[in-house]
Amino acid sequence: MNKKLLAVISVLGLLIFAMGGYIIGTKSQNNQVKTAQTKSSSSESKKEVSSSSSAPSASSSSSTEVIISTSDAESQLNSGQSIDGKIVDVDVFNVENATELGQNLQAGEHLNFYPATQQYGLKNGDHIKFKVSESKSTLGSWLITGDVVK
Repeated sequence: MNKKLLAVISVLGLLIFAMGGYIIGTKSQNNQVKTAQTKSSSSESKKEVSSSSSAPSASSSSSTEVIISTSDAESQLNSGQSIDGKIVDVDVFNVENATELGQNLQAGEHLNFYPATQQYGLKNGDHIKFKVSESKSTLGSWLITGDVVK
């Protein structure tokens, strides 16, 4: 009887230890994503300041940036191409405001857009343009960080 009780307590102790390690590991990954989002938003704001103070010819070249649809973006990502720096024309299917990674704008089959700043006025069915700063695949879905372009 005592050996069985000791075995059960040992197994429960191992489970608690494993769950604690999983939680700590997950939080550190989420903090890295949030740090990356913060760094990208601060670097984009620096780029905006430098582009607004540059010559008029530089601003005319930035207005000819590549705009792609969500289906094109998804096919490019699935084929291994990068969409970083491109503007994606997004029809928002679902808006989730309180996820662990921030606001999630779902579009396409497996596209999840995470703007650097919260977009309070967005709702399901809205149409936006999203400038991509980074994209990565996780569990069959694409996590795309960047900013909503007006």
